[in-house]
Amino acid sequence: MSFVEPKSITHSGRAMFAQTQVPFLIGVAYVIVIVGLERPALLAAPTSVMGFAVALAATALGAFLPGKRVPPISMIVVAVLDITAVALIRAEIAQVFAAATLLAIFPMLWAAYTLGWAGITLIVLGSIAMLVFRFAYSGVVPTTLAEWANVTSLPIVILGLTVVTFLAARRSERRDRLLDAAHGAQLNALAEARDAEALVSGILDTVAAGVAFFDEHGRLELANAAANEIAAAAGVRLDEPPHTSDSVLAADRQTLVPPEEQFLPRALRGEAIRGHLAWIGPPDAQMAILVSSTQLRRSDGSVQGTVVVAHDVTELADAIEVREQFLRTVSHELRTPLTGVTGFLSLIDDAVGHHEAKLRSYMDVVNRRADDLLQRLSDLVAATARDDELRLSEVDVREVVDAAVRRVKALAQARVIPVDVRGARSVRARVDVRKVEDAIAELLTNAVKFGDPDFAVTVTCDADEERVRVSVANDGPGLSHPEQRRVFDRFYRTARARSLAVQGFGLGLSRVRTIVHAHDGRIHLESAPGARTTVTIELPAASALPARQG
Repeated sequence: MSFVEPKSITHSGRAMFAQTQVPFLIGVAYVIVIVGLERPALLAAPTSVMGFAVALAATALGAFLPGKRVPPISMIVVAVLDITAVALIRAEIAQVFAAATLLAIFPMLWAAYTLGWAGITLIVLGSIAMLVFRFAYSGVVPTTLAEWANVTSLPIVILGLTVVTFLAARRSERRDRLLDAAHGAQLNALAEARDAEALVSGILDTVAAGVAFFDEHGRLELANAAANEIAAAAGVRLDEPPHTSDSVLAADRQTLVPPEEQFLPRALRGEAIRGHLAWIGPPDAQMAILVSSTQLRRSDGSVQGTVVVAHDVTELADAIEVREQFLRTVSHELRTPLTGVTGFLSLIDDAVGHHEAKLRSYMDVVNRRADDLLQRLSDLVAATARDDELRLSEVDVREVVDAAVRRVKALAQARVIPVDVRGARSVRARVDVRKVEDAIAELLTNAVKFGDPDFAVTVTCDADEERVRVSVANDGPGLSHPEQRRVFDRFYRTARARSLAVQGFGLGLSRVRTIVHAHDGRIHLESAPGARTTVTIELPAASALPARQG
């Protein structure tokens, strides 16, 4: 800290000078009036006249300096002149009007507040100077304690007040510095928050997905442009409940979704949504959206809000629909002429005599290839069929497994691979027998096609109170991690299947997954390159699955 602080010429310093110098002049005028009425001759004394002149000069100088660029030491001159004026005035007048000493309180308070340690030094020296000048001028020194107390009381009180003012000013400065620092920190935090908000808004407006954030009370806090566009297409207000519309359809594009089951009410109730497909908007301008949502929680576990993300997948859904329509059209259009071909082949086969062995061998090849084509077309028809209706009945799943094993018996014998059925002898579930048998038969067919002839294909049945499990395992080449991720996709075929020219469209495992999911079941696969591959389907046990009748 410098001896003379820069604050002395700040706006607050000038204000303090004005607030003290004006009362000082008024006090001087008051002293002149009182003394003029009581002892007018004292006003004409040289020291009194000089004191009044110095007071006026100090005021004029103080009024001139704050508006100029002057060093802080210049303001000390004003305080020195004020104290000098008081010392001169009280030299004669104190004998009549002792309270004139109180005039010193104004410049001293100003100096203590404005000039820092320089002001305190000036006050102490000024108080001593006033006492010494009075003694020197009058030539009389107090001899008793009462006389000393009478002479020094007012200067000591003034000194005490100025010291208190000085300490208060220092505390005020420290508080101001802390407030300035806090204000600066708040400004920096506000700037950072605005930058973060701009960054988040920029990111959200850049991504193709619609993103909205609702607070813990369900009030909209943030939504990007894509979210507002999707909401407008659905006829939904993001900023006003109930966040529902009468134009939200299920994935089948026909079933109207009840308001309480629409994605926004579900998300705001706290449900975690993953990949919910819905169609929104009027019939002539429908949009397919894929919605996910999750709740954000604070470190203490309390809910901070809900994030809802919606992707516009209309083009993808339309492309899938075009593909499905194409497959259905092709499979039906090809099946009709092929049925005619196989019919006429049957007539030709009847017309060929047994003695025409070479021609009959050709016919056998043609019949087998026609049957293969019919089977492939049947696979396409099954893969594109939309009939997910289940005809449920309570059955022993072990019997369904045995039926599936019999269906692949010929293929297993041709490849010399035994099929071993293990596990519980009786496992009951409520299922669509035909579809579950198809699913298990498909798993067995894959296991036999790609299994190692040196090892058996095993089928294991077990169950608990909630689930019935059927596992099909084989030893063979196994599947890599990328293959495992895609093996249930439609039309996907592994590199080994292509290299061995194994017939098929890659629809079998996709069909199995569809059947299992239709039963509210699960399917999962365990494999590794060169290791055992196990595919397990889990179906609700008879006691766990609500009765549904197709």
